Amino acid sequence: MAASQRDQDGETPVMTIDAERATSQPSNTSSNQPSNAASTSTAGKDRGDGKTIGKAKLPSKLPAWLINNLTSARSLRILARCWVASWANFVLMIPGPSLRVLGQAAFFGCMLTLMIPPSMPFFIFLIAFSMIVIGALLGWAFGCAAMAAADRARSQPLLAAAVQRVRSSAATSTNPEAYVTTAVFQGQYLDVRSTAVFGVFLMVGVYFCAVLQVKLPKLKIASIFMLIVLDIMVTYGPLFPYPRYTLGQIFMIPIGCSLAICLASQLLIFPETLSYAWQLRFLSMLTTTKDLLHLHSDALSDASKNDGPQSDPSACLPFEQPSSANLQQSLKAEDHAAQTAAGLLAKVKLNRMALAEQVADINGMTAFLGMEFYRSYFNAHDIKLIFRKTRSVNLQLVLLNAFWRLVHRKLDIADPKTFDEDWDPSKVQEGYDLDGEHGTEALPTKGRLKPVKLHETHTIHRVRRDIFQSEAQQQVTMSRMLNILHRVAKPSLDAATESIVSIQSYFEANVAWRQKRSIDEILLQLHETKSSLEGARKSLLNDKRFELLQPCAEHFRSLHPDLDLEQHFLQTKESIRSFRAGVRPLHVCLVFVTNLIDVLDSVSQLHAEMLTIADRAGNKKRVWWPKHLRRLAGVLSSDKRGSSDGLDRFGPGDSGFDREQDMDNDFRQDRAHTASSASSAQTSAVADHLEGESDSDADNDDADRLSPSSSSPRPRDEEKAAATSKHSPADKCKKAKRAGKQRYYARDPDALPPTSVMHRIGRGIAATYYFVSGPTGMYALRMCIATFAIWITAVLPNTAYFVYQNRGIWALIMAQTAAALSGGELIFTFAMRLGGTVVGLLYGAVLWYISTGNGRGNAYGLGVSTAIGFLPLVFLRIWAPKLLLLPAIMLNVSVVLIVGYSWIDTHLQVLANSGIGIEVAWRRTLLVIIGMAVALIVMIFPRPVSSRMLLRKNMAKVTRQLNEMFVEVMEAWIARNRIYEQEWERAGFANQIDANGEKTSKADGIAKLWQEREAVIRARFMAVNARVATYPMQIGMASMDFHIRGRWPSERYVEIASVHATIVESLGAILSSVRAFDGYATTSADDVTSKKAAVPTNRERMDWQLMMSSSTSLLDPQYLSEICTIFDLLSKALRKGERLNHASFSLLENHFKYAERNRRLDAILRKNAAVKKRLAEGNKEEGPALEGEDVLDWSVLQDPMYLRYTTARMAAITLATELDKFKATVQDLVGESSLHGFDMLKERHDERLYQATAALNNA
Repeated sequence: MAASQRDQDGETPVMTIDAERATSQPSNTSSNQPSNAASTSTAGKDRGDGKTIGKAKLPSKLPAWLINNLTSARSLRILARCWVASWANFVLMIPGPSLRVLGQAAFFGCMLTLMIPPSMPFFIFLIAFSMIVIGALLGWAFGCAAMAAADRARSQPLLAAAVQRVRSSAATSTNPEAYVTTAVFQGQYLDVRSTAVFGVFLMVGVYFCAVLQVKLPKLKIASIFMLIVLDIMVTYGPLFPYPRYTLGQIFMIPIGCSLAICLASQLLIFPETLSYAWQLRFLSMLTTTKDLLHLHSDALSDASKNDGPQSDPSACLPFEQPSSANLQQSLKAEDHAAQTAAGLLAKVKLNRMALAEQVADINGMTAFLGMEFYRSYFNAHDIKLIFRKTRSVNLQLVLLNAFWRLVHRKLDIADPKTFDEDWDPSKVQEGYDLDGEHGTEALPTKGRLKPVKLHETHTIHRVRRDIFQSEAQQQVTMSRMLNILHRVAKPSLDAATESIVSIQSYFEANVAWRQKRSIDEILLQLHETKSSLEGARKSLLNDKRFELLQPCAEHFRSLHPDLDLEQHFLQTKESIRSFRAGVRPLHVCLVFVTNLIDVLDSVSQLHAEMLTIADRAGNKKRVWWPKHLRRLAGVLSSDKRGSSDGLDRFGPGDSGFDREQDMDNDFRQDRAHTASSASSAQTSAVADHLEGESDSDADNDDADRLSPSSSSPRPRDEEKAAATSKHSPADKCKKAKRAGKQRYYARDPDALPPTSVMHRIGRGIAATYYFVSGPTGMYALRMCIATFAIWITAVLPNTAYFVYQNRGIWALIMAQTAAALSGGELIFTFAMRLGGTVVGLLYGAVLWYISTGNGRGNAYGLGVSTAIGFLPLVFLRIWAPKLLLLPAIMLNVSVVLIVGYSWIDTHLQVLANSGIGIEVAWRRTLLVIIGMAVALIVMIFPRPVSSRMLLRKNMAKVTRQLNEMFVEVMEAWIARNRIYEQEWERAGFANQIDANGEKTSKADGIAKLWQEREAVIRARFMAVNARVATYPMQIGMASMDFHIRGRWPSERYVEIASVHATIVESLGAILSSVRAFDGYATTSADDVTSKKAAVPTNRERMDWQLMMSSSTSLLDPQYLSEICTIFDLLSKALRKGERLNHASFSLLENHFKYAERNRRLDAILRKNAAVKKRLAEGNKEEGPALEGEDVLDWSVLQDPMYLRYTTARMAAITLATELDKFKATVQDLVGESSLHGFDMLKERHDERLYQATAALNNA
């Protein structure tokens, strides 16, 4: 897909192409798909401490999460704890005395325990139930306030008349007390003014809770229980003639009993600390990381099995072309490798999704680390530091995908199947609209859309032709290179895997109840694996990577047996260009080696940090006291999603989409920051990842986390920073005070920043209006409408008794909890809730009839049947994956309602008797359907929030963030080049003194540059990578949306997701290479080639930079502007659905043009400089080859920097190719404005330019 790169720099001379190689079309085969999605990650939420009861010997059709948790000792321990708590809550309602105390909602305690089981760590459990209790108490208090206000508004004469009327009727009835009670629920005491007050309080409470659920997801569970208690107070409150402030006890007493039982089970049955649970989740994350390394190793082994023909180039005579049979075998081997790459990329996508979910789960718990008592070798700060290092490892592993995308090479510039030697620009290419003629319209089609292909142009066609010509001459096949690469890389991959395993062993020892191995043995393993890891990296960098050059050396010796390799290899420009275009397999393998070295570096840093912590901790655990408790309120009130055990997964907003309002705000604020507005320098998503970048977040209460508001602002440019440093401290203080009073506003085309009080008041009014009419306000309004539609039936005299008798309160609660933020989420939750309800009702009816038959219920039989029947329910609720969480909750709630109501109605005197068994079941089903139907109607009218639109806007936002990443990378590159240029200009002076009287050096400037930018850049990469990982879930949710206008083109959005992932990898490779040119992450202290030897002189560093800038075009200002412009245009087109313009150049084509132009300009300038220097010295003779001239030799290929140079060049071509694919895909979605005659005009212009350039070269 993104494997678009043949490593070429420009237009190469025309050669005689081997027609058999260029036009052969092997049969297409389907890509390998992963056979088991669960093989790439641990599917259970907690794989536990490694203790298993048994393992399945044969492959099973059961889900992996089910098998893993059934065989995990820890999972069974947690199951026992939650089962005891839920069953004890149910048994509590069976005896008559306790049933009378608990009342009509006696089952609510058991329901609450099944909804939020005590499976979480003790500290999180306290927080969760505290939020439940606080939410319920707030609902009770708000309901009491509504009762007091309604009592004031009630008409006393009407009340007296109603009381007198009821008393008169009761006096003539056979049971006066029952008549009075029935009169209350028949609505005989209803008063319009009092009911209106209750309704106002209800609407205010519902609106507040809806906004709270959207804005503060961690408080969602509190808002839900606030709504439940408030519903009871304001639904039944208007029916009573006088305030009944104790109505809230209906739910508060069961909540209190449930809290007590769960607290006892948490303390007495296998208690766990947050630190223990966090480390188990971290072990699962390490397992996922280790699985990813195994995937790469296995795929490399599989791709290298089919070693193609012609292993020995010396078998061919000089200048002899390979035979047709050999070419066919070579193509077959490459196809096999491409299939392997496709299968691996599919598995990597699943692994990335699993890893993203694990990281989100761990992030939700990380904020609470250190706030409890725990026993461990190391403290919370060390845990967070290891987690941050592990995320860096995962980020580097993402870059390994670039190699497999290059091997895949499907429908790109390197795919021979799409190359036509007889290409004619006058013929319209399939799937391409000439001049954008039909860009605004499309034909109906029922089939799947074909993948977007690159448009062939004169320049691209010549490049592709030269690629295949040169490959046929160089005879360096991909199959042979993959075989060598497997032999070279396997020891390093194994060493990285062993390092992860040793770190896992140390964490397992830290969380183990009983030590299976001594801690000294584990520490020894850590030291040994660290030595092995460093040895593998050293061997790869200084020895094994040279094996990849052997095919080139053998080919040279077969052609020139009498010439010395090091002196005569690639001595002409033609041979260099042929080498660069024809040894793409070598360059592709070098990309893997480069990224593997980076992986080894990141794993080595993780291992070294773990070793330092372990050595400092010793072999004795200690008890750590809680700290940072003052941060608890801030954590709970944050708007970040992700918390332990799904505390923010109840209700709406868990579809993986960003809130529409947040996306719109981010679009307005992106890149709006200045040097004085550091607080807005990063978006909220980047800030979330930036928090983990601070090493100072130790167990010191005075050390706050790094946040956007506390991070130092980055100057807009170095000149302003230098100018600022020239002022005195007093001037700086005055300017800082003035800057503190200044406030920067995002630019608005309709209004300048406010300058008066009226302007600020107007902005406040406008912000309020935008909030009320925005997505959050509309969602809250719709929830209010759904609530009112059901609530009004409970307070009307004609329907009040009917609603009470049939438990209509549950339809109201269902309508409130079934509301969704988007259409796809609404349909998904509708299906999940209905399915879980139906299954739960049948299951509950079976439990009731098994225990009682046709009788009124047997206490012992019901206790035994629920004891057994609750086991699968509790297991499903605890260990079900995120996708099945909602139906699992509905299943448990329905079972408890059926069995609970059946027991209450037969053993407690109640006015509203719903029946038993199946009677309760169908009533419950009807209530669920009514509640969801009301929510559905309200949410889809007048206009539903489309999940497809949210996905499109989310992709537009990620596109903007990719532009930010590109800008950050290029700013860092330009800034470090500026430091080198300034140092070069001052090279004649030994000591340079800056304005403050301190010595300055280039090394210090570079170090300061990366220190200031690296954390922000890494956080931005993590944020975007996390968003890309959620694309599959979002695309699946959007596929469930209402498709009433036509089929949704999901294929195009899958392509965009792939393009985004590839661009992230390309930008990461470019950034790593730029850092490596400064000596970072390239050589270690014990390498044979020392750091100084790797980059010996300033001039040589400048040469690598010069080669990089001239051959990739990335530092060409025109090319930079084109990339930023295309990012911006695509983002806006996706966001608003506006058409693009057809009249535009291909970035890939311009890459080759600008690279060739820059190389020629550089050669001319260097030649003129050399001539001037020679004339100034009085030397008229021609000197040797110009320094820095584009000439490769054998020593350059062996230089470690050539790895970075090659990787960056390949990444630059990938970036251009993917942006072209991105543009073509978006054009297919939104359309394009035509310009008739543009394509032919462009082709003629390019051909004339090529002919003129060739004539100048021959002159």
